Amino acid sequence: MRSTMNTSKILLLAACLGTAAGSHAQDAQLSQFDAAPILLNPALTGMYEGSDFRMSSNLRSQWNSIGNTFLTTAFAYDALVNERYGAGAYISNYDMAGLMNTFEFGVTSSYNVSEANAEHTLSVGLRAGIIYKKISEPELLFDQQYNDGYFDPDLPSGEQFQRGARLMPELGLGVAYRSKSDRRRVNPFANFAAFHVTTPDESILRTAKHELPIRWSFMGGCDIEINDIVMVKPMGLYWRQGADQQVNVGLLGLVSVGGSAYSVIGGVSHRLNDAVIAHAGLRHKNNMYRFSYDVTTSELRSYTNNNGAFEFSIVYFATHSGRDARRRVQSKSF
Repeated sequence: MRSTMNTSKILLLAACLGTAAGSHAQDAQLSQFDAAPILLNPALTGMYEGSDFRMSSNLRSQWNSIGNTFLTTAFAYDALVNERYGAGAYISNYDMAGLMNTFEFGVTSSYNVSEANAEHTLSVGLRAGIIYKKISEPELLFDQQYNDGYFDPDLPSGEQFQRGARLMPELGLGVAYRSKSDRRRVNPFANFAAFHVTTPDESILRTAKHELPIRWSFMGGCDIEINDIVMVKPMGLYWRQGADQQVNVGLLGLVSVGGSAYSVIGGVSHRLNDAVIAHAGLRHKNNMYRFSYDVTTSELRSYTNNNGAFEFSIVYFATHSGRDARRRVQSKSF
């Protein structure tokens, strides 16, 4: 039985198989990049106050109206050790519509160059891990299966794969600055990182050697305390990987609810030439729960029926039982 190869399937194949065929592929992206701190920059590992450890969890689903969903999931844990050192670990998985999958696992570490009682942190960080990429060969379609304007998946492809997966080392470096003064209403922050610094061979089908490009990342902004009830955070992210680049700018706001431990989060951001993103969430003490939705503004919206991407994140701070309750200080940052 013949099946039609529609435009949606072509788009999925083009998006997924760049690495397999030999061209470079982009890393997975998060609209709530600030809600995955040690994935954003290893120098942020353990760089927080008032808690013993932090956990973050992220889920992103996109392009489900084109075909199968592109699904990104991530989980990370980090803690501060001896007031100066941070240690953490992360797991992430990027499922590209069942056609290709990228799994990452690694550990991160950081060192706070600043004094323990300083009103800022200046930290350097390192991450080391593995990247495992795999394609689903039964889902691939080739020119030999194209017949009279139709794709017939029952026709032989004429292709033989010796392997359909690639295991690569991962090494990343970062530096981060953060003001944390209780005396100032404006506390800036900035961080810079480089990922895949060893540029490992990412060609899955082994037809030619292609190095995984270094991804350069710069993120900055500031926490602004308007009054005891309202805080705002303007911020931006720029990263470049090979010939691809991304610019994301936005503003988040936080409003305390009646003097309680709860605050409402809202905001908007713009990923240039791609999407406008609406953010909403809730903060309880230092813990954040957020939802965002991407409204596609690129030409891709013609194929997505104007459906975008949704994303959930949880950032949870915890204090070991039995510790001094005074450690549970609500941060002025969010």
